[in-house]
Amino acid sequence: MSGPPTWQLATAVYIPLLTGNLSVVGSGLIIYSMLVHGRRTKLRKPHHRILLAMSIYDLFYSLVKAFTFLLTPAEGQPGSMGVPGAMGNLATCRLQGFFIETAHATGAYNSLLSIYFWLSICRGVKNDTFTKYEPIAHILIFVVFVGFAIAGVVIELFNPAFGFCFIASYPPGCESGPGAPVCERWPPRTMGLMYEIFAQMWVQAYIVIVVVTNAAIWYKVHTQEKVIRSINQRVLSNTMEAGLAQKKKEASRERMVAVQSTLYVTAFIACWSGPTAFHLADWIAGFKSFWAVLVIVIFTPLQGFFNAFVFARPTYIRLRRAKPELGRLQTVKMIFFTPDPMTAVKSSAVSSRSPFSFADMPSIRPTNRLVDDDSFVEDGDAANGDLSAPDYIAVEEKNDEYANEDTTLGTTAKKVIFKECQSSSDE
Repeated sequence: MSGPPTWQLATAVYIPLLTGNLSVVGSGLIIYSMLVHGRRTKLRKPHHRILLAMSIYDLFYSLVKAFTFLLTPAEGQPGSMGVPGAMGNLATCRLQGFFIETAHATGAYNSLLSIYFWLSICRGVKNDTFTKYEPIAHILIFVVFVGFAIAGVVIELFNPAFGFCFIASYPPGCESGPGAPVCERWPPRTMGLMYEIFAQMWVQAYIVIVVVTNAAIWYKVHTQEKVIRSINQRVLSNTMEAGLAQKKKEASRERMVAVQSTLYVTAFIACWSGPTAFHLADWIAGFKSFWAVLVIVIFTPLQGFFNAFVFARPTYIRLRRAKPELGRLQTVKMIFFTPDPMTAVKSSAVSSRSPFSFADMPSIRPTNRLVDDDSFVEDGDAANGDLSAPDYIAVEEKNDEYANEDTTLGTTAKKVIFKECQSSSDE
C-alpha cells in the first residue's frame, strides 16, 4: 500500500525548518536575556526560573523539529518513507523522538507557571515559600520526561511517521490495509494507547490545569475590582482614600499577572491543542488528514516564538511609555540585549535634560529602577517601577531631621535624604 504523496511528505518535513527556527530564536533570546543579563535579577523570581527551564526544553525540541530533514531516514535506509532530501537514519530518527518526548516538559512548566500565579494571586503564597518546594518540581519534571524518553528509545517506540519521527508502528505503513507488510514492532492496534500514555494524557492534563487555574485567577481579579468599585462609592475620609489607593494598586498588579498568565496559556494551547485533537479523532474515529498533520507541524514548534513576545510585552509597553520616540526594533533590542533597559531609558532622559553630568555629581544615582522583563510590582513603588516616583534622588550620608529612610551602602546602614534633582519630575 502506497504512502502519502511525495509533495505532502516534503511539505510536512520542510515547513518546520521555518517555524522551528523561529522558536529557536524566541527561546534563545529568553535564555540569553536570563543567563547573561538577568542572573542577579530575573533568576531571583520563581516565574523567571520556570520560564528559563521551559525555554531550554523548547530550544532542543525546536531544533530537532527544524532539522527534521536531517534526522529522517534517507532513501535506502531502513524506515525510509521517501522524503526528498532526507539525510538521516533510524538512529537519528529515534533521537528526534527522544527530544520530542522530553518536549512535553514544556507543558509541565506551563502548568507550573499557572499554578505559581494562582498561588500568588489567589492563595497569597510568598515567593520564599514557593522557592522552598520549587526544586522538587524541577527534579520531578526532569525525571519523568527524560525517563519516558529513554524508555521510548529502549522499547523502540519512536519510528518514522508522517512529518516527523515519534510514536509509530514499524515499518511505516505496516498493517494499514490490504497488501501492507506485517508490523515488526508496535502494530497500529496498540499505537493509540501508547500515544496516549507517552504523550497525550500529559497534554490533556496540562490543558485542564492551565484553564482551571487561570479561570480562578480571573475570578479573583474581577472579585477584587468589584470590591474596589463598591468601596469607591463609599469613601468618606482621607484614611479610607489611602486604603482604597492601596487596594487599586494591588488590583492593578493582579490584573497584570492575570494577563501575562493568560497569554502564556494561550501560546501553549495554540501550539499543543492540534496534536491532541488529531490524536483523539484518529483514536476514536480513525480520522486521518494531511491538513491535520500540517497544523501540527506548523504550530507545535512555535511556542518559544510566542513565549518571547509574551515575555517582552510588559517591558515593551513600559519602554514606549517612558520614551515614545524609541523605535519598535530598538525597543525590542533593548529588552533582550540591555541589562536594565528601563534604567537606561530613564538615565538618558534625565541626562538630556540635566545641565550637569554624573561625573560632576557623583552622589546622584537612579532610584526608579524598573525591571527589564515581565516582572510585576510587588513590594513598594520606586524600587519596583512606580512611574510616578522621582526619577533621581540625592543621597546625603548624615543624620538629621529630614532623613526619611534607612538604606545600606556597602555594608554600613546609613540615613539618606531623598530630594528631587529637578524642579519637575515625570509623573
